[in-house]
Amino acid sequence: MKHACQEVSRLASDSLDRPLSLLEKLRFHIHLSVCGNCRNYTENMHLIHKATEMMQQTNYGHIRLSREQQQRLHDILHRETGV
Repeated sequence: MKHACQEVSRLASDSLDRPLSLLEKLRFHIHLSVCGNCRNYTENMHLIHKATEMMQQTNYGHIRLSREQQQRLHDILHRETGV
């Protein structure tokens, strides 16, 4: 994996937990504009994040993913997409 893709993978994950700085956002969006793999990875990560949030707000609200389970999902997505 290229260094830039690794950086974007980290930023995509970080963006779920905190606002990115202006410089981080700039690097993130510039890279996404030229890298389809990272765009797909980021979109999939956000879909999984939204799905887990929705589960917590529905009848499945009693199901909570531990940090370890979230990390396992992240690792699987990372392995499957190669990003």
